[in-house]
Amino acid sequence: MKKNKEEKNWLEWLVTIVSAILVFFTFGFLVYQLIFVENTPADIEVVLGEVTQKDNGYAVAITAKNKGSETAENVIIEIVLQSVESEEKAQITFTYLPGKSSGNGWVIFTLKPKDGELKSHVLGYEIP
Repeated sequence: MKKNKEEKNWLEWLVTIVSAILVFFTFGFLVYQLIFVENTPADIEVVLGEVTQKDNGYAVAITAKNKGSETAENVIIEIVLQSVESEEKAQITFTYLPGKSSGNGWVIFTLKPKDGELKSHVLGYEIP
């Protein structure tokens, strides 16, 4: 019995070559990351943005930047509005903050924050 041998057409060869190139470069990138990129612990920086008036108060934009290469989970940030009349606190939690990335959110205050009255700090986070 004679076997029929089908030859690949040009499209099959093209897909095979492109796939091999993609696999090669992906593997090379992962090896480069493993050898040359320094693994640093999570380093969370909090950036306070503009104050916007909302229906029931004043919203403050929050950006949490992870400057380290390790991931941080359940990042809890506290923002304190310390005015002459009173002190008001707000918290925001970022569930997942990968290394070298940032997350955005909002916190709401009942009093309008003025310049210099807002202070922020990271209360804690988990390392997966």
